[in-house]
Amino acid sequence: MRHARFLSVVSYALLGAVAGLAQTTTNVNFNLKIIPVADTAERINVIAQTGRAGPLGSANLRLSGSAPIVDNGIGSPITFTGGLYFNAVDFINLSASINDPNFAKGPGFTFSNAAITGGGGVYSGATGSVTLNFNLQGSLGMSGSGSITAAGKTTPLTLTGFIGVISSSNERDYSSGSITGTVNPLGSVTGNFKIDNTNSNTDQTALSLGTVTLNFNANDSITLFLTVNPGGSVVPAMLICGGTGAYAGATGTVNLNVVDNGDGTFSGTGTGTIVTAAAGAPIITQVKTAFGAGDIAANTWIQINGTNLAPKTTPPGGVDWSNAPEFASGKMPTKLGSIDSVTIDGKPAYIFFYCSSATNPSCASDQINVLSSLDRTRGPVQVVVTTGGVASAPFIVTKTGLSPTLPLFDVQGHVVARHLDFSLMGPASLFPGLSTPAKAGETIILVAYGLGFLANLTEGSATQSSSISSPPVCRISGVPANVAAAVISPGLYQLNVTVPPGTPSGDNAIHCNDAGLFTFPGSVIAVQ
Repeated sequence: MRHARFLSVVSYALLGAVAGLAQTTTNVNFNLKIIPVADTAERINVIAQTGRAGPLGSANLRLSGSAPIVDNGIGSPITFTGGLYFNAVDFINLSASINDPNFAKGPGFTFSNAAITGGGGVYSGATGSVTLNFNLQGSLGMSGSGSITAAGKTTPLTLTGFIGVISSSNERDYSSGSITGTVNPLGSVTGNFKIDNTNSNTDQTALSLGTVTLNFNANDSITLFLTVNPGGSVVPAMLICGGTGAYAGATGTVNLNVVDNGDGTFSGTGTGTIVTAAAGAPIITQVKTAFGAGDIAANTWIQINGTNLAPKTTPPGGVDWSNAPEFASGKMPTKLGSIDSVTIDGKPAYIFFYCSSATNPSCASDQINVLSSLDRTRGPVQVVVTTGGVASAPFIVTKTGLSPTLPLFDVQGHVVARHLDFSLMGPASLFPGLSTPAKAGETIILVAYGLGFLANLTEGSATQSSSISSPPVCRISGVPANVAAAVISPGLYQLNVTVPPGTPSGDNAIHCNDAGLFTFPGSVIAVQ
C-alpha cells in the first residue's frame, strides 16, 4: 500500500473460464496417499512486549507458540518462533521451545539459549543465542542476556525493561500432513494438506475448511480448497484455487473420494479438470492487512497484490475512489475504473485504490487496496478479483475477528502520526521542513486499522463514527501509554496516545494490544 497515498463452501460459480481467451483444459485422474500427522495448535501463548535491547536500542519482542494437540489439550514441546524487531527493516529471528504445557501458570518461565536464526536488514544472517527470563507477576516482564554475531562482529546483548502480555486469543487449530501419488496424465506429485479446525472445535455444527497443495516439480503446483463435514468426512467436491509456475491462476474442479485405509493413512481417488489461466488473466499472489499480517478481518483495509490485476494503461499515480459516484448517495464503491469487483468470501469489498507495476515504479506488482465488509465470518476465505470482465482464481486467506495494525509513513516503520495541531509527527528527515518528532509526555494522534467495533456500523456506508469505551493498550519502549480511541471514518480508527514521560530520544518501539491481538511488530515512533 502506498505510504503517501493511504494517510460454503465450494462454489462452482467461481470457476471463471472466460470465453474468447486461450486456456488449456486438462482432464485428470487422482490417486493419492494421504499421511496425517498430529494435529497442531498455532498462535498459542503469543508473547508481545516492548523494551530495550542494549546496545542495539528499543525493540519489539514477538514470539508465537505452536504445539501438538493431545487428548487432554496442548501437548509438548511448545515451539516459539518470532524475533526482536528494531524497526520494519532491522530484526533478529528467534527460536525457542519449552516442554511444560502449563508454563504460563507459574510465577515465571525461562527460554534458555533461544537461538538467533538470522534476521533482516543489518542483522541478515545473524547467529547467536539469548536467554529470556519472563516474570508473570502482574504485567508480563522480561529481562535477558546473550550475544549476537552479525556482519562478522559479535555484540553482547542485555535485554531490560521489556513489558507486555501473553495471549492465546488468536489460537488456531489445524490438521495437516503429507501427500504422495499421481495426477495423470500430468505425472507424480508430492504435497501437503492443512485443514483449519478452529471453528469446528468450538461449534460442532461448523465446517472445517482447508487447502491441499500438490507439487508436480519444484516450480509447478496446484492448490485445492476443501471442506470437511462436522462428522469428519471430506466433501468430495473441491475447487482448484490457483497454483504456481505453469498453474499460476489455474481454476477447475475436483471430485475426490477420501477413504480411511485403517493403518493411519487415507487414500484419495477421483477425477477433475484443470483450466490454466488465459494470457493476461488476473492472478492474485498476496492478500494481507495493509501494513500488517497475512490475516484479514472485517472492516479492515486490505492490500491485494498480483499480476494483471490492473490495466497496463493505468495512470502512473494510480486510480482512487475520490470521484466515485456512489459517494453522492452516501455509499462506498464496489467497482472502481477497470476493477469490476473484489469479493471476500463472496461478499463485495469496497475498492479504494489500484495501481499498475507497468506505469508506477512504487508498485512492485499490481496492487488493489480495499476495505472489507462488516461480515464476521472467520477461518479460510476466498478472495476473487474481477478486472475487465475476467475473474481471478480464488486466493485463500485466513480471516480472523481482528487484525490490528498501525499504518506506516515509510519502510523503516515510522507510524502515521500527527501532533495535536495536525502537523506531521516523525523524524525531521521524514518530510524535511514538515515533520517533527514527538516529545516525552506529549499526546499525539495515531491511526489504526483492523480493530473491530462493528456493532453500530452500517454496511457500505461512506461514513463511520463511534466512540470506543475499551481502547487498545499501547506500550512504547516497555512503558504503557494512555490511549483514547474512536472510529472516525470507514475502517479508520483514531488513537490519541500520550508518550510516556521519560521516553528516551530516538526511535522507540511501539505496539498496541486489542483483545489479545497485537499490531504488527516493527512499528516505531520518533521522540526527541
